[in-house]
Amino acid sequence: MTFLEKLQVIERVDGLIRRKATGTADDLAAKIEVSRRCVYDIINVMKSMGAPIEYCTTRQSYYYEYECELMIGFMEKVRGGKNKNSELFFDSAIFLHNPLIPLQHNHDYRDILRTL
Repeated sequence: MTFLEKLQVIERVDGLIRRKATGTADDLAAKIEVSRRCVYDIINVMKSMGAPIEYCTTRQSYYYEYECELMIGFMEKVRGGKNKNSELFFDSAIFLHNPLIPLQHNHDYRDILRTL
């Protein structure tokens, strides 16, 4: 599986989680045509990226503990200084919804990047 194909699988799992349509690990494995072990690996990779993935035993489906965005791709680089664009960048990016980074409009982007 190529790197791009792996990213596409993560995007597909993200979509299923958003719809709360993953089912059990075995169900998810069948839906994305991988082994059950691979499902756990994918979930662990997503968690290491900051995804707040939980499993509901009642619904038998994975879900996000709180609202978040999967962001894989490139964004325009913000060039220093405080302006409306840099605030929008940090409000929309939220660095993969990392709750450890305090998002305040008075932060300079370099200070936030140092905390990563």
